[in-house]
Amino acid sequence: MVDIVPFRGLLFNQEKIGSLDQVIAPPYDVISPEQQDALYKKNPYNVVRLILEKQYPEDDEKENRYTRSSVTFNKWIEDEVLVQDKNHGFYVYSQEYTFEGESVCRVGFFARVRTEDFSAGNICPHEFTLAKAKQDRMNLLKECRANFSPIFGLFSDPLGDVDAILYEAMKDDSFTVIEENGIINKAWRLNDTKKLARITEYFNDKKILIADGHHRYETALKYCKENRSKVDDSAHVMMFLTNLDAQSLAVYPIHRLIKSPAPFDEADFMNQVENYFSVGPISEGIEKNKIRKALDSADAGDIVFYVYFGQGRGCFIKIKEKTNMLPLLATDESEELMVLDVAQLHTIILKNILNIDTKEPNSQKYVTYKVDMIEALGRVDSGEFDLAFFMNATRVNDVRNLAEKGIRLPQKATFFYPKLLSGLVINKFES
Repeated sequence: MVDIVPFRGLLFNQEKIGSLDQVIAPPYDVISPEQQDALYKKNPYNVVRLILEKQYPEDDEKENRYTRSSVTFNKWIEDEVLVQDKNHGFYVYSQEYTFEGESVCRVGFFARVRTEDFSAGNICPHEFTLAKAKQDRMNLLKECRANFSPIFGLFSDPLGDVDAILYEAMKDDSFTVIEENGIINKAWRLNDTKKLARITEYFNDKKILIADGHHRYETALKYCKENRSKVDDSAHVMMFLTNLDAQSLAVYPIHRLIKSPAPFDEADFMNQVENYFSVGPISEGIEKNKIRKALDSADAGDIVFYVYFGQGRGCFIKIKEKTNMLPLLATDESEELMVLDVAQLHTIILKNILNIDTKEPNSQKYVTYKVDMIEALGRVDSGEFDLAFFMNATRVNDVRNLAEKGIRLPQKATFFYPKLLSGLVINKFES
């Protein structure tokens, strides 16, 4: 059973700040330093001052980015820059965008979801997490006692029962329309008690698959366990929930940039790769479009990568036998992972050939994850990285099937598009 409840969201007061498009921001973990600076300059009330405060050399335990976020947050509440809704409800949220030439509208809603251990089987992760990222979010949660950014959750609704209620709410005027990077974001309040009850009841026998926000969920769960006696509201965390069966999910691949722990020897590396992969010829003058075309041309079910060595040099590789990775798996890893491109890459190439075990904190510094292919090419060309692996997106059905069985994927296995905006709705603990 998944316990979801309506809540009194904390929203920006548009009479104080003007248009909401001035104060929202992307999720904290995709904001570059340059973008952080731009958001600071954009508006003095931009939510970046809460989710990703600037860090200074003189920071200490009493004065730091987290304590400054807390001071700012409480000041905005005091000044009614942020105001709490009078009524409990869900918040319907739509994102209209174009993906691979097709117009898509993803619809879901914000709710508070009771946290529970993954072992209960109701809330299912699909990725491993990084300790550093969790500590960062824990520090912010302790100081502010609020969720500024929603966790992205998926649920199964093949008949569209919940979607029908959400679309009914969307007939009313939205309280905001924000166009950001070609994506039209709209939000509505849903306060009808009967409709809220129907949605809540629907989740009594459902599971939630975490699409994005694993670090925030695990942080929220830990915070609840440590503070439930003092902070009643800590039992729930804010989530955005959308229908897995609505055919409106876009998933991008996340490419890997590698800095070898040992001096990189291309010839030796390729000799080892040939034990597991069919290797195409090294090509010169490779560009983004050629790589994308090569990957797209792969047959369904094939596991293929494009290896890039820099200066336009690279080659196409294809797994010979999926089962060849099985002897290389750790004892706590499932054989069912062999269907995943990302699992084959991390097990055979990163761990076995390059000696980079991404489950180990000390090894994580050798891998950087990028969605932007052009940026990835440039950073290998510059010599910052030794090579890059370009890959196809992980299939949603594979994520779903493995997650429901309690099988986790390597970190950064998926990139669900578009990202959710931060700042539309805030969940503040009331106790």
